[in-house]
Amino acid sequence: MLSVQAFDMFRTPKMDESIEKVEWRTYYPFVKSFRNNDTIEITINQSDVFDAMYEGLLLISGKIKKTGNGSVAFINNAGAFMFSSITYEMNAKEIETVRKPGLVSTIRGYLCYTGEDSKHLAVAGWNYPNAPLINYDYFNFLIPLKHLLNIFNDYRVVTCGKQTIRLTRSNNDNNCLLVTEKTTGGIITSTTASIDIENIELKIKRIYPSNDIRLKLLKAIRADTPIIIPFRQWELHMKPALSEGSTKDVWPIKTTTAVESPRYVIVGFQTDKHDNLNKDPTYFDNINITNIRLTLNGEGFPNERMRLNFNKDDYAEAHYRYTEFFPSYMSCTQKRFLLDYGTFKDRALFIIDCSRRDESMKPSTIDVRLDIEASEGFPANTRALCIIVHDSLLEHLPLSEIVKNLS
Repeated sequence: MLSVQAFDMFRTPKMDESIEKVEWRTYYPFVKSFRNNDTIEITINQSDVFDAMYEGLLLISGKIKKTGNGSVAFINNAGAFMFSSITYEMNAKEIETVRKPGLVSTIRGYLCYTGEDSKHLAVAGWNYPNAPLINYDYFNFLIPLKHLLNIFNDYRVVTCGKQTIRLTRSNNDNNCLLVTEKTTGGIITSTTASIDIENIELKIKRIYPSNDIRLKLLKAIRADTPIIIPFRQWELHMKPALSEGSTKDVWPIKTTTAVESPRYVIVGFQTDKHDNLNKDPTYFDNINITNIRLTLNGEGFPNERMRLNFNKDDYAEAHYRYTEFFPSYMSCTQKRFLLDYGTFKDRALFIIDCSRRDESMKPSTIDVRLDIEASEGFPANTRALCIIVHDSLLEHLPLSEIVKNLS
């Protein structure tokens, strides 16, 4: 379309010279012990530099140990499942902690990634719908921090000050691997496998601004000008077991402050998949769910029953809510999702959007409860997973090195 800009013949070209240099810096753990249940801590302790933590990468290398004749393969997103938690700290203040990062990043990937994203993240161990590659039992994953910690998706600004990434290894490696047993002479073999991590490194992009920008930044830092850090936290809750054989269950998830009021609630179920070498924990069972209802201080979401029937492949409403998550979450019209209607049945995620509601009279606390209904009795060893997506707001005083939550 023609516009007045078409006649701007004498405009002066503008060059972006705000950055003088970009370097990659590698940081190592204090203690190089990566066994199950170990805590791995990597710290950046420099206050006069500017780091693009949102571009940070975790390099994890090691090998698979196997006993038995069965075949062993990584599950999709295996690198994230190697840890039971990951924490990001700034000036000794916890900014974000993700429990079970394998589950949380898998669910976020199903909701926010495309096929092209999966190709790009193949080096991170996320290669949906395929499994990560193993070269003669050795592996090497390069995992973006933003794949594990959502702050680096929402807050894409350079940071300064003391920063720490803390990882806690899972108590076993059963959720990372998938074993397929062989039958020899009518006898099924018994195979066990584990992961031996040999090295973990943190790679950070350091940015050197031009002199004029650097002077402005240093002036603001010396004045202790507050830095506001907004992001959305993905908080995982788990119910270890639904009532076996029952078709209804009530789950009082939490009582929280109004500041942590949920924007989205994501629900999934898994039957006998936790710590099971023969089951893939990136699958989520539909368990013949007919309806899920969220109650926030007496207000129900959605306002009408879902009326799902997975036995008859009638779950269009659940899949539609799944496909509508990304446009609502990112305030855009683009739809991004990995699971089509057919594959959704074996990876069912139930999305409840509660981001639009009257908040003129904010209560001091919010009660979060789920009512779960199914057409058949809940199977044995079925656990429920719930991710609450809520706003988080912090204030960083760069000179005082104080980070605090804003109410």
